[in-house]
Amino acid sequence: MKLKFLYILSLFSAIFAHGQVTLAVSDVKDAKVNQRLNLTVLLEISGENMQQETPLRMPDLSKFDIIGTASEQNTVVLDAKKGDVLNQMVYQWVLSPKQSGKIKFGSVLVTVNGKIYKTEPFDINVRDVEKKTSVADNSTSNDLYLSLEVQDREVYKNESTIAILRAHSRDYGSFRNVGNIQVPQQKNARIKPISFAKSEIESSAGMNSQVLAVFMIFPSEEGNIEINPVTASISNSNREAKIVSNRVKLNVKKLPAGMPETFKNAVGKFDIAVVNNNSTEVSEIQKPVNVTMKVSGAGNFGTLHLPKIVSSNDYIFYPPKITARTTTHQNELSGVVTADYVVVPKKAGLVSINFEDFSFFNPTIKKYVDLGAKSISLDVKTPEEIAAAKSTLEKVNDYTNTVLETVNTPVLQTHNLKVKDKNSINWKVVFGNFALLTAFIAMFFVVVKRREKRKLKPQVAEKNFVSIAETEDLIRKDLNNSVEENIEYLKKLKDNKDFATFFSVYNDLVNETKKRNLIQSESDFRRFLEQNKGQQFADQYRVLSEQIQFERFAPFHSEERIEELFNSISTIFSEINK
Repeated sequence: MKLKFLYILSLFSAIFAHGQVTLAVSDVKDAKVNQRLNLTVLLEISGENMQQETPLRMPDLSKFDIIGTASEQNTVVLDAKKGDVLNQMVYQWVLSPKQSGKIKFGSVLVTVNGKIYKTEPFDINVRDVEKKTSVADNSTSNDLYLSLEVQDREVYKNESTIAILRAHSRDYGSFRNVGNIQVPQQKNARIKPISFAKSEIESSAGMNSQVLAVFMIFPSEEGNIEINPVTASISNSNREAKIVSNRVKLNVKKLPAGMPETFKNAVGKFDIAVVNNNSTEVSEIQKPVNVTMKVSGAGNFGTLHLPKIVSSNDYIFYPPKITARTTTHQNELSGVVTADYVVVPKKAGLVSINFEDFSFFNPTIKKYVDLGAKSISLDVKTPEEIAAAKSTLEKVNDYTNTVLETVNTPVLQTHNLKVKDKNSINWKVVFGNFALLTAFIAMFFVVVKRREKRKLKPQVAEKNFVSIAETEDLIRKDLNNSVEENIEYLKKLKDNKDFATFFSVYNDLVNETKKRNLIQSESDFRRFLEQNKGQQFADQYRVLSEQIQFERFAPFHSEERIEELFNSISTIFSEINK
């Protein structure tokens, strides 16, 4: 008996030492066909060395449409001395029953430390939707919902993850009224829109869905963060309403140990290069040199800290002009970020321009990569050394140019020719002039008579009557030719590096396009593009206009940047004038 008591006591002590697992599911009382319901599963694991070995295994959900899913994990420390930790996980599903009647919802299973835990099955009574003839009830039965789905909910800090915004509705035509998608702004994450192009509508068991937008999320804080809902507008003949999506939980992992001292916040895969844009010219003391630093690859370009030039007594430098060209490729943000510096050498001889060390974390291999410090060397010379190295012909050309630029050449004065007074008349000159005048008059009459003989009888011109539609077509062709001529002229200005005239011709191109479409203001023009070309195309024109204004007043224009603007102008305005 004593041995049995000791065995029971040791068994209870083992149970309390190993911990406890709680698994529960929310009860659903009433439901209706094709109307969504929320189902919540709570999993609590308490105790040391308690490890969840399998994810939650849901029962058969073939009788439901899964509209959306979400999860949340909270870790709560109960007793710091004992070290007891309670891991609480909340899983949520948004379901829509496909048929009426009694639907049996089976057990939810999970395995913790080799033991299977499950919930008790229960029944869900699903009723048919009552049919009513009122307009309000019909509008309610066609409600439209938004869901925000994240592909990877567990990422590192500053690592990207893709989020997809979907619309769900039973009414196939309600998707046309969705627009004006607003992306949330928050401090602990950066959300970059990738595409607002709508996908094909998918249908399943009476429920339709469509992808409205795709975003890329870069979390900037560690731990569990919540992404705010995305909003959209539904416009109809009566009013305009707002709808919001669900909130999304992200588990942002802490970067692993072994972080280099030069690491700041670059997460992805990068490469860096430094280029001297004036390599074909001789570097002269106190004369500016254009130095470009390029960071290429894929990662968090929007929040990336670029390496800066290290200060030195050998040179001075000015704040750089930052240019970013990024695209989405294979669920990553890839491209090039360029920093254009103006550096002025302060001494002659070999001058080394050094940049800060640059390192990044590669989430694919889960390792830090240190690219080291980049530098570029300049062979700086004095004006005397440059002059001594020139040939005789180059010296003559420089001297001539200096004279033309600096010396004020006097304006040559012409003498006024005056006829001298004479007392006697030169009759030879008088008769000679009279003979010349007579010959000129005779020749004039001969030419007039020949012209009269060659005159033809007047012919009646045929009048071609042109319709209004044909006249508008001719005017449209002339305007199209004008647009094409402006684009061709912009290309010549770009190649000749005449950037001031380039931006002036661009303004003429915009004004001619507005005039063609009978538009005066910029806001009306953007509204016209949105109605005829779509929201995405209007956003592309808006971004181009902002880039043009920024580049126009920039102190330094790079050829690559102007080339990029020209390609955008050619693409957008060719599409507008189709």
